[in-house]
Amino acid sequence: MPKKRTSVTTSPINFRMPATLRARLRRFARARNLAEAEALRLLVSEHLDEVESERELAEAERWQLAQAYSSLQRVGRGEQEIAAPGEVDRIFTAALTRRPTIRPR
Repeated sequence: MPKKRTSVTTSPINFRMPATLRARLRRFARARNLAEAEALRLLVSEHLDEVESERELAEAERWQLAQAYSSLQRVGRGEQEIAAPGEVDRIFTAALTRRPTIRPR
């Protein structure tokens, strides 16, 4: 049974595009068997996804830095200890030995 197509409300956009950029768009579209408008929508969508992902990554990095700085301050005040050398390795090794093995089907 074929999938039912859902329509997406669109609105036209009109803007000037330099001839060299238009030629690049046409080459991109032709290489992917797309109409120019589809190719342009794809490029805009992918670029915006990338920009949003970069913003989210930057926010996550800022959060991680704040958490690390907070931990460092607690260590400096004596409220938190640093793991002894080899302790992290011991914990991970113990966890790996308890991990159930996954058998291929």
